[in-house]
Amino acid sequence: MLKLGSHSATEFSGVRIHPTVVDRILEGVAVLLVVAFWACAVWVYFHVEDKVTANSSFLYAGLGTLVFLLMGVSAYFPIRFVRFPVRITERNVATQFFLVTRMVRVQNIMIALLFSVLIFSKVEMGFGIPQGLCSKLMVGVSCLMVMVMVVYNVLAFKYK
Repeated sequence: MLKLGSHSATEFSGVRIHPTVVDRILEGVAVLLVVAFWACAVWVYFHVEDKVTANSSFLYAGLGTLVFLLMGVSAYFPIRFVRFPVRITERNVATQFFLVTRMVRVQNIMIALLFSVLIFSKVEMGFGIPQGLCSKLMVGVSCLMVMVMVVYNVLAFKYK
């Protein structure tokens, strides 16, 4: 269930939003990022002598894949599983549902970026990555995730 607020749309259970080309592109970018962080995890595994660090990269890649799958599936949830921040009416139901599905797809990309940075943060000192760069990237991606939520809420209230 996606709980973004307290308003449900159970009376509009027949509403379906079909993915657009932009939605498919967002899903493709997320898939490419997941493939990339698995490639990074394999690369770290073969280039690090410390197998604890190498195994933790596989752990992060596995957790990232699990989160990717959960977020990806949640973009296809029926509307009755979504709680909206604004009251849902017959006039705004399609717009609000569209905004939620698009926000979930963008957040899926941000989470994949976060796990990519997390994999590289384990080996930043040993491979010439400037110290602290991964921490800064993690903060940057986290800020982007917050910005996506803020933009979603602004748009949700604008189109209520």
